[in-house]
Amino acid sequence: MREQDSVITSYRAHGFTYVMGIPVLGVLGELTGKKSGVVRGKGGSMHMYAKNFYGGNGIVGAQVPLGAGIAFAHKYKEDGGVNFSLYGDGAASQGQIAEAFNLA
Repeated sequence: MREQDSVITSYRAHGFTYVMGIPVLGVLGELTGKKSGVVRGKGGSMHMYAKNFYGGNGIVGAQVPLGAGIAFAHKYKEDGGVNFSLYGDGAASQGQIAEAFNLA
């Protein structure tokens, strides 16, 4: 991944939060509800964000259409970035996934 690339994922975002620049203590603080967490302990498992990391999403497959919008923003800004919309096999059969592919 490059500096201008972005990621959005499902509710299992802990590892990606770390990879995208949040220290381990920020992730663990968030998971335990402490003020040292990345969003001061108020977001929990899904609501962790960093630069070019748009966190997790609790709705199955909903991150893919959002990722298509983020990818469009990269194209609009002409920054050369791409968006990685990550989802699992459970989301693969969701209708919004196919619609997002059509948009992309």
